[in-house]
Amino acid sequence: MNGIVHSYSTSRSWKTALIFEVICYWAVPVFIMLSGATLLKYRERYNTKTFFKKRFIKVLIPWIIWSLITYIIKNKNLNILTFVNDFAYTKIEGIYWFFPLILYLYCLIPILSILTEKEEYKKTLIGIVIFIFIFKAIIVPIYRIINKTIPSIFSYFLEPSGYIMFLILGYLLATTKLSKKKRIIIYFLGILSALIRYFYTYYFSIKEGAVNKDLFDYTSAISVFLAISVFVFIKYIDWKKIAEKLHITSSMISKISSCSFGVYLIHKLVKSKLTNILNLNIYSIWYRTIGAIILYLICVFIVYIIKKIPIIKNIVP
Repeated sequence: MNGIVHSYSTSRSWKTALIFEVICYWAVPVFIMLSGATLLKYRERYNTKTFFKKRFIKVLIPWIIWSLITYIIKNKNLNILTFVNDFAYTKIEGIYWFFPLILYLYCLIPILSILTEKEEYKKTLIGIVIFIFIFKAIIVPIYRIINKTIPSIFSYFLEPSGYIMFLILGYLLATTKLSKKKRIIIYFLGILSALIRYFYTYYFSIKEGAVNKDLFDYTSAISVFLAISVFVFIKYIDWKKIAEKLHITSSMISKISSCSFGVYLIHKLVKSKLTNILNLNIYSIWYRTIGAIILYLICVFIVYIIKKIPIIKNIVP
């Protein structure tokens, strides 16, 4: 709903869009961190064969099916060769770039999971994070800011290798108890990172007359600190107490949560249709705030209905 942030203008709409962009930038890194927190110890629940079966059926099949549906809706017909090419380059739907990344990370999890079996192996995981962080989160962004291009000697540390850092961080933060002092430091770094990204992007975008994307990298230090702060903050909230006060049951949360993947799969299609049919103003602050909530609720409703229908329910697992 906030896509206008990628088209620079001197309007208030772009300035607020940049605020939303900065505040919400943790979403993708935190999703990967959650995958690390919940999946790196999969061996305690099932074997590796079951792990791959579960992950690939849940991700690969819906990706192919919804890419096909989206392709047909956008092109009104089906050209197999064009579809295969666009699918391979994730041209059918921009947000589906995430699928090959997450499948790549799933392939690495069985290897990394071995390092979760003993407490002393944590040092190895921390070492991997530090190594990736130095190159991918610090050196590469600095080089990009100075020269705008990355030399080939750093190509080995570019995507998707940098995302391994989030996978491991999720596990480490989920299994490590942090003191209040450490959490405050983490929150400070997260807030500072968000402020640096906003004012840096704002200043240089105005200066260059175009959106400056030096800090539009999920694996830069700015993004890493923000993601860590959000992850830790959410971890230490007493959700049970909040749920009791709001009379929210675990069953209600589970039903809504089960629709999340389906919402991701269909929300761009639903948004496009609603925006065109209702002729909505994408620059409106309401479109990008209340509109986002309404879109989410509509998608949850659609996915919930689909999940009740035999056979086709598998396309929104």
